[in-house]
Amino acid sequence: MKTLRSTAKLISFLATISILGACSLVDLENPPAAPEVESPIGIPQSEAELMTALTNDDNREWRAVTFSLEGVGVQQCRRDDMLVFFNDGTYRYDGGETLCGGADDQRIKTGIWTIDFDNLQLVFDAGTSIEAIATVSGLSENRIELLGQVDIFGQLLDIRGIYEFAE
Repeated sequence: MKTLRSTAKLISFLATISILGACSLVDLENPPAAPEVESPIGIPQSEAELMTALTNDDNREWRAVTFSLEGVGVQQCRRDDMLVFFNDGTYRYDGGETLCGGADDQRIKTGIWTIDFDNLQLVFDAGTSIEAIATVSGLSENRIELLGQVDIFGQLLDIRGIYEFAE
């Protein structure tokens, strides 16, 4: 009986080791690489074309595909963000379920936006303390790439976001 119990314990122990050996731990310090996303090629030929692309002549919801911050790389917390452009010059930003912290501490933000077509820029909340400028560096049928800068502790860092419109 004692031998049977010892054998059962040994078999259980070996089974546990083999099961644990098949598992792998998640490496939190080295998250999986972000998907490779090609930049859209092309720029709008007129302000009206850009407005239509952004708003679909009413409103259009854009989903973040990738978002990177200089020195940090791809920010996974931005991949659930949505940005809606309305043709009345307002926008709605939804930071998604996963907020990045810092200035990204509020899920829903709204404001105004305008087009500076001569510089291919979108100006958000012009003349306010939260004014932000994004340069349109590429636009395709369903994708836009925006470049800009963000002030973090007095240092300007480059940001790059690629968005696709959600249908």
